[in-house]
Amino acid sequence: MNNVWHSSCQNAYELKSKNMKNIKLIVVIIFLLGSANSFAQLSGKAKRQQKKEFKKQEIEQLISNQKFTFIPRSLTTSSGYTKDLNFSYELKLNQDSSEAYLPFWGKAHLAKINDEGGILFETTADDLEIKNLNKKGYEIRFKAKGKEDTYQIKLEVSKQGYSSLFITSNNKSHISYYGHIEAIDEK
Repeated sequence: MNNVWHSSCQNAYELKSKNMKNIKLIVVIIFLLGSANSFAQLSGKAKRQQKKEFKKQEIEQLISNQKFTFIPRSLTTSSGYTKDLNFSYELKLNQDSSEAYLPFWGKAHLAKINDEGGILFETTADDLEIKNLNKKGYEIRFKAKGKEDTYQIKLEVSKQGYSSLFITSNNKSHISYYGHIEAIDEK
């Protein structure tokens, strides 16, 4: 009887030992899977950071070359009315020249016959100033003369290219646009 009891104790010990080995193996597998998942998340985070850094360098290059296009996605009038834009409006800065094809909503102080209504010009960028605001991005200011109006342009650009354009003029109420900048499309 002593042998039977010893044999059953030994079987129980071997069974417990096998279960412990299985539990240890499961714990190791879970740990490895968790580590792999953490590595994948770090890798994704590193990729996003790398993409952000690349965009920052691209924007820095566009600003330093003074050669880019602002694409508006929405506008806000001086009275606070906001409108989304889905047409190909733009403001181009190509070193010392500027070109605008932008919509206008607001009050015209001096109505003209045959007034096209928008903000349209193709002229030199007079008194061009570019300020690096360090972490905040850039501020670009210049004056542009259209056929019937003179515009004061202020463009604020973040390090990622998101931008706010503020335009004041002699004959129209001020207006602002929100969008981004990109390289000039050489069509």
